[in-house]
Amino acid sequence: MKNYIKGGLALVALLFALTIQVNAQNRVIQGTITDENGEPIPGTSVTVKGTTVGTVADIDGNYSLNAPETGVLVFSFIGFQTREVQIGNESVINIRLSEQLSDLGEVVIVGYGVQRKSDLTGSVSSVGEREIKQVAVASLDQALQGRASGVQVTQASAAPGGGVSIRIRGGNSINASNEPLYVIDGIPFFPNNATFSPGATGGAQPQNALANINPGDIESMEILKDASATAIYGSRGANGVVIITTKRGKAGATNVDFESYYGVQQVARTIPLLNGEEFAIIANEARVNRGQTPIFSQEQIANFRNNSTDWQNEVFREAPIQNHQVTVSGGDAKTRYAITGNYFNQEGVIINSGFSRGSIRVNVDKTLNNKVTVGNSLTVSRSVNNQQVTDITRGGVVNGALVFSPTLPVFDEDGNYTFDNSAIPGSQQVGNPVQDAMETLNKTITNRVLGNVYMEWKILENLNFRASGGVDYQGGRRDFYAPSTNNRGRNAFGSALVEKKDIFSPVGTFTLNYAKKFENNSHLTLLAGYETQSQMVDFVGASATNFPTDALGSDNLGLGQIVGTQFSGRSLWRLDSWFGRVNYTLFDKFLFTGTFRADGSSRFGAGNKWGYFPSAAVGYNMSNENFVANTNWLSTVKVTTSWGLTGNQEIGLYQSLSQLNTVRNAFGNVIAIGLAPGRIPNPDLRWEKTNQINAGLEIGLFEDRVFFEAAAYYKRTQDLLLPLDLPRSTGFETILQNIGSVENKGLELAVNSTNINGRLKWVTNANITFNRNQVLELGPGETFRLAPGTGDGHLQIANSSILQVGAPVGSFFGMVTDGIYQEGDEILPGSSSFGSVGPGDIRYVDVNGDGVVDNNDRTIIGNPQPKFFFGMNNTFNYGSFDLAIFINGTYGNDVWNVNSHELYRNDGATNNVRDVMNRWTPENPSNEWPSSRTRPFVLSDRHIEDASFLRIRNITLGYTLPAVKINWMRSCRVYIQGQNLFTFTNYSGFDPEVNSLGQNPIGIGIDRGTFPMARSFIMGVNLGL
Repeated sequence: MKNYIKGGLALVALLFALTIQVNAQNRVIQGTITDENGEPIPGTSVTVKGTTVGTVADIDGNYSLNAPETGVLVFSFIGFQTREVQIGNESVINIRLSEQLSDLGEVVIVGYGVQRKSDLTGSVSSVGEREIKQVAVASLDQALQGRASGVQVTQASAAPGGGVSIRIRGGNSINASNEPLYVIDGIPFFPNNATFSPGATGGAQPQNALANINPGDIESMEILKDASATAIYGSRGANGVVIITTKRGKAGATNVDFESYYGVQQVARTIPLLNGEEFAIIANEARVNRGQTPIFSQEQIANFRNNSTDWQNEVFREAPIQNHQVTVSGGDAKTRYAITGNYFNQEGVIINSGFSRGSIRVNVDKTLNNKVTVGNSLTVSRSVNNQQVTDITRGGVVNGALVFSPTLPVFDEDGNYTFDNSAIPGSQQVGNPVQDAMETLNKTITNRVLGNVYMEWKILENLNFRASGGVDYQGGRRDFYAPSTNNRGRNAFGSALVEKKDIFSPVGTFTLNYAKKFENNSHLTLLAGYETQSQMVDFVGASATNFPTDALGSDNLGLGQIVGTQFSGRSLWRLDSWFGRVNYTLFDKFLFTGTFRADGSSRFGAGNKWGYFPSAAVGYNMSNENFVANTNWLSTVKVTTSWGLTGNQEIGLYQSLSQLNTVRNAFGNVIAIGLAPGRIPNPDLRWEKTNQINAGLEIGLFEDRVFFEAAAYYKRTQDLLLPLDLPRSTGFETILQNIGSVENKGLELAVNSTNINGRLKWVTNANITFNRNQVLELGPGETFRLAPGTGDGHLQIANSSILQVGAPVGSFFGMVTDGIYQEGDEILPGSSSFGSVGPGDIRYVDVNGDGVVDNNDRTIIGNPQPKFFFGMNNTFNYGSFDLAIFINGTYGNDVWNVNSHELYRNDGATNNVRDVMNRWTPENPSNEWPSSRTRPFVLSDRHIEDASFLRIRNITLGYTLPAVKINWMRSCRVYIQGQNLFTFTNYSGFDPEVNSLGQNPIGIGIDRGTFPMARSFIMGVNLGL
């Protein structure tokens, strides 16, 4: 019995001991989890390391669980750094988590994701918030100018809200768009500036499609350039991709940021013209040379000496520019937000012109738990653009300011606008430019909503799913009215146009991303996704003339007694896509990237709707090799190479289908309206395809204080969509086919250098790009074709540009000249086809050597594409002061100065440049300026000018107040800024950076009375509250 009792007591003692031990191992641990600002982080995962024991923090950040004293608690939450804590003897463990920060200098945003810069195999340039804020611009694409290698940004029109054209590594197409794809917070779109086109009675360039987006909302812009980076966008990646990320809120206290600037603008340069006295002398002389009597008396000429009108001074003005923005941002572990309100207003340097925009952006991110995050991006904007009629030679305000007679005042003795001097032949065609500017209505109002919502789900530790849906809506109305009182509407007794358009583009994107890091410093990332996007366009418009009164303008088209063009329509396209990408880094040294995308587009025929776009890239990052790591001066060495195939589907809709056009025919006094075939279908139309090879090199010196990047590339675009001539027996002139090819090859160089890094800090960022573009193939048997739409109707010049095999796209085509005929010079047969021929007339060259001077002697006389373009930014910081100096420019490109045809004409009908005072006379046998007489307009090398320039684009001087000075203020910076301060160029026009045809892929470098560039002086303040 004793043995049983002893055994029982021993068993009880053992169980008691085990109980004590278990209680010691599994006591209750509790606490609160907060962020760095003391705010609770609900939903934080708390687990015992190496076990399945765990819990989740409640809404107040509190947690409680049983855990052993030898255990380790793991605290993790999306967006915060994971922490591990040994339990030990503690029973209350309060934890503060720090936000998970990414070094943006080491991480690059790429298509549908991010990548470490050290792992990047593609060619990508980044432009950050600091660079964007450094310039006062209406649209974000203007902020890219000169900032990235391989990216040529041309301010096609300097009008407020004016168009910009961007070429990334040259132009790839002749008939389709050459503009890059933009992706704003996951929503892709092309910046088609003709969305709300000027219409049939227009004259100004289209508004910039990006002007509705506030540049102050932008956090960063990444420019994807080679096929390894862009092929993930498939049929829309051939022209490059610009990925735009807007500012988002961060966990922490609520911050209020106020940014404001105000400045004045003035025309950077005017053109020296004849005054009234000089104009009258030339007019009289021209009439005498034509066998007519002089029109001005000597008394009148003497009076004009002090009584002439400078029309540039009357049309141009000093104009204000202002921008005001308030941003509220912050949040906690659960919710982050950034809300921005902005107002921008820029009055034009031409009277009665301007652009204004109001916008609101709301970005919110909501963490539901440690696995799911949702959020949204939303921008709502409204812009009003008052444009002037420009970019035309007759009827344009700029053209009028140049050629209207300086002998006439703005107003006559009765206070009415002067019109013309009817005694001077040809002057009746020119309107009073002040009257045209003040009385013509040309206004576009645009409303835009750009937004999306997303959900991210962390399915497994290394597997994430993301779904997003967005929409880009644009709706606008354009009103044009030229009254019966001014030159533009006089002959029509008032002319009106109203146009409305709505564009709705939804997009949905779904991706799976798998990321795994291995123990041998290797990384694997896999991406798979599906995307669908469509666009619906509805438009309607009408015009009318012959109004009994100008009082109602365009508000009542029914008053117009003559009905003009009436148009309406609806269009739809859709793009469905499957895509994938693999990134693998071995030993943090050897890099591989492969992408593939399949696009199905409604723009093509049934047999060619799908296109397939692969790419592959490899790289070798030598930075971790001993021969680099063991050096004191060499910190980074990486080489990459890539190949890829991308496409271009940006052609007109329904091009593969037949088309019926509206036709009007008169039968007696009855107008019959019907339909007639307008185009032969071509169901075999397929994608334009661009093959691109890229080789890159990165070298960092002295811990990357000096960082050098170089890239060489070759692009060949084939299956270009071009019209092919048809036999007249078909009843049609052309059919669109895939028959051409072009190439671009070039070299990009960039360097970022911290020259001084002490109390004085000096940083330089510079880039330069060399690109060569040429046509390789046209239609069967074709070696050249004239470029349609590049001429000028008033000058009766049908085409200024040519497409020629072996020559750059858009080369200028015309006559070669050889000075001025002198007394006794031989005159070749046929020369009279270009006007009067004799001493004092222009000598045209017999280029083909057939002994006759005629149109068969036309040849390439200029190249609108630069040999290289560049940009350089120097920033200096000393104490609280900062200074930035930014320059950019181009070299080797030409411009067709269309204005010069009249300004150099010297016929006495319209005004001229002052240089014509050195004209040919028997006493002054000039070999540059012809004698005074009437001649036809001829496109020759006299009107093709060197457009190379170096511009001091921006100088900014700022001062940041020390934070301790004012308690309620986080930060305060004040600054002064000058933009477009100096331009060094040989071009005789207003500015060499110009293109009257905007985004036209072949009409490049044409200056036809374009809105002139402005010089700006600005003062601003940035406050953080």
